[in-house]
Amino acid sequence: MFNKIINSLDFARKIFVNLIFLFFLFTIFLGLIIFPFFNDARPNVKGSILSIYSSEINETKDQSFFDSSDNLSVSEIIQSIDHASLNDEVTMLFIDLSYLSISNVSSLEIGMALDSFKGNGKKIIAYSDFLDQNQYLLASYADEIILNPLGVVYLEGFKKYNIYLKDALERFNLEINTYVAGEFKSATEIFTRSNMSDEDKTQSISYLNSLWNNWQLVVKENRKEKLLVDINNYINNFSALDVNKKMSSAEISMKYGFVDKILNRVELRDYLLTQDGIELDKNTNSPRFTYIQDYFEITQKQEDHPSSLAIINATGEIFDGSYKENQISSEDLSKLIRSVSKDSSIKGLLLRINSPGGSGFASEIIRQELLNLKSKGIPIIVSMADIAASGGYWIAADADEIWASPLTLTGSIGVFAVLPSIEKALNQYGVNYDGVSTTNFNPSIVSSPSESVNKFMQNFVDKAYDDFINLVSEGRNLNKEEVEKIAKGRVWTGSEAKENGLIDNLGTQSDALKRLSELANINHYRVKQLGIEKSFFEIIKNNIFSYSNISLNVPVNLESGIQNIILNSKILNGRYIDLKLNCVDCLIQ
Repeated sequence: MFNKIINSLDFARKIFVNLIFLFFLFTIFLGLIIFPFFNDARPNVKGSILSIYSSEINETKDQSFFDSSDNLSVSEIIQSIDHASLNDEVTMLFIDLSYLSISNVSSLEIGMALDSFKGNGKKIIAYSDFLDQNQYLLASYADEIILNPLGVVYLEGFKKYNIYLKDALERFNLEINTYVAGEFKSATEIFTRSNMSDEDKTQSISYLNSLWNNWQLVVKENRKEKLLVDINNYINNFSALDVNKKMSSAEISMKYGFVDKILNRVELRDYLLTQDGIELDKNTNSPRFTYIQDYFEITQKQEDHPSSLAIINATGEIFDGSYKENQISSEDLSKLIRSVSKDSSIKGLLLRINSPGGSGFASEIIRQELLNLKSKGIPIIVSMADIAASGGYWIAADADEIWASPLTLTGSIGVFAVLPSIEKALNQYGVNYDGVSTTNFNPSIVSSPSESVNKFMQNFVDKAYDDFINLVSEGRNLNKEEVEKIAKGRVWTGSEAKENGLIDNLGTQSDALKRLSELANINHYRVKQLGIEKSFFEIIKNNIFSYSNISLNVPVNLESGIQNIILNSKILNGRYIDLKLNCVDCLIQ
């Protein structure tokens, strides 16, 4: 009787497990077969308003199993705007910035496409509930900027503040031993100082002022005679601009020319319907839009050229290994680079870099793959986004040409490594560390490094720095002495990098793509966005970890510094000693 019960329970268990498995397979079937069928049934262009409405615009378009977002990448948005500027069916572009997260360089590059759109006699209206600095840079390209009555144009300039841990580490008897090459390489100062060094202040104020001046030049040119107050005065004396203290923040912004109209969303809808040629969507009683995501897919189906130019986006910190979301994997990026030479239609590669650097070992692996591709006669242009520094520049140095934006941060040609020690902290709790070794070389995160370990680590860093100098000298065709003057771990803006020879041209990703077509000697081409093909189980694994991840609200430079300790502790397990080619200084606020 007991066995029958057990068998019945086991049978029921198998039925239950199999039903779950069948449901799982059915879900996959829906995702892979049925849903794409509906997604392919895109409408033709309807109405005359092309609308940009996104929550985020990134260099890459990451899609995961749990994310139904179809946001476009920067280059895809630019392609759509360029196409629409020549399309007679599209007479106006509407941009809703209310929930948009976008970087300065992305705003600048999309803005250049907006200029071309306006140049063809078409109107652009930008709206937002609230405008931060990056959003406002993009909005400034519009013919009209409309702000919600409860909103404000929130500008603050550029700044860099760090948390310094030296005193706290001493209090807890923790040691962070640092090895640096490059006097301006300040990434490790958060562990060794209580305040910002003079060298870091010197370089920081230099590139921050350069960024801010370039930002203001763009906005002043876009708003021209509309701005009635100096931008710095607007920021520094905002409350004093309302003498009678009766205006709202939105009204102050409009009075001094930062916005053109103040409308709530209902008023905005009615205002859009007054524009020439705008149709009413009877289902929603709102203006009839064609969303740019739909428009992009329509135009992609119309493209048909035998030759193509590939774009690979390298975004995030560089690490040695395989797929991690929003990071540059040496294995995966190398695989993408190798795939370029296997596709006979691809005549050139545009590598878009948006990275503060990372693992020196991984950076070199990627560089070698680019050199191999270059040796096969395929031209390579690097287009720098907001950051392409340290390891990001290591990767870029050997390209045929390097392009950047005036708002790009690059350079940071320097090297560092860290080796923590917790021996004193353990001692105060009665925990001791002892043993024997056949040599005097015994690196450990427990004991303080010996003189031989310190010498080895510093020599290792110095040699890597010299390799970096030589690499840049050869890749950029500069004298070694010239590179040494502009290296030292110093950060440069794109404008400064153009002056000192670290890049070739200032321009957008689109400009770099046109130049690449010249190097490849082709006039008509398709653009192929190459991305990492993630398996279903990789996506599942990645999303499980991302949803269960606990995010600590700590400054980015501190978080990156802590990661550096963990990554460099690989010295303990004998795998390898990795050097950090990181520009923590580039992670400005």
